Amino acid sequence: MSQTARDLIVSLVAGAAIMVVFASIELVENLYELTREHEDWDLDEILASIPALAIVATWFALRRWREVSRLNRTLDTQATELAEALAQRRAMEEQLREGYKVAAMGTFGVGLARELEQVFEPIKKLARIGADRAEEADTDERNRLEQIADAADNGSAIVNQMLAFGDGGMRETETFVAAEAIREIIDLSRDQTDALLKIDYRIDDEISRIRVNHWELHEVAEQLVANAVDAMGTGGRIEVSVARTAIDEQDAFEQGIAAGSYVHIVVKDAGPGIPPDLQSHVFEPFFTTKGAGDGKGLGLTIAYSLVRGWNGNLRHRVQVEEGAAFEILVPAHNA
Repeated sequence: MSQTARDLIVSLVAGAAIMVVFASIELVENLYELTREHEDWDLDEILASIPALAIVATWFALRRWREVSRLNRTLDTQATELAEALAQRRAMEEQLREGYKVAAMGTFGVGLARELEQVFEPIKKLARIGADRAEEADTDERNRLEQIADAADNGSAIVNQMLAFGDGGMRETETFVAAEAIREIIDLSRDQTDALLKIDYRIDDEISRIRVNHWELHEVAEQLVANAVDAMGTGGRIEVSVARTAIDEQDAFEQGIAAGSYVHIVVKDAGPGIPPDLQSHVFEPFFTTKGAGDGKGLGLTIAYSLVRGWNGNLRHRVQVEEGAAFEILVPAHNA
């Protein structure tokens, strides 16, 4: 039972007691009439003081009840504010942990990529020179050297991904319409996906422009589509939506971005989803819910790093057996 309820009960009991007092007064007056001959009792003075005492007691009880009620309301308000502050602090700590994690992996990735870049460059050059010098009749040797060069090119592509991860989206930017770019990028990625896959568009905004690096946007969209395809397997349906949205101060604080106008891009699949105990690891490097060798490596980690480099945010909404939706927030650019 709360303090306010207890005080209310006390006030009711005090009121009932006062009513009993006034009823007692009537009884005492009757007794006074029966004992009028005993003048030394001074019952008139006693009876006159009882109502005054009852009024004073009632006034103090009501004042106490109001003060306690006001104090309880203040405590409830402070408890609510404290709970909100703790929730905001937990959200900020989670953002800091995610930021430190990505920053540490970015530093490691850049350092490793620069070391590997020095290894792959001479391999590519020597393999190309050897293939050019190989006699036309010796096709086997030429093919082997070209395979070495191609393998080195693939290694260089991975190095470039790691450099992009470390840079966090700091390349030259350009301004373009978000909906047109997303539709174009995803249509191009159809050639690398299952023919049975269906992609549904919901474009609620055809004019909003963003200012980012086009290659980086292509990399992010391609990774999200590839992740959705992997989640569903053969066939299935992917929903892609583009809309304009406004982020208020509270939502911006929780996501670690600035309040304002954003372009909201969502890529949703109909796969099995991700178990709750694994959802916090989605953007970690080399994390996968599939078997060994089936993961996408740095794909989602790079996408997250690039979007944060645009002063935006990439987050996910995952429900087991109901698929996953990855949401991109990119600051809208007003020309």
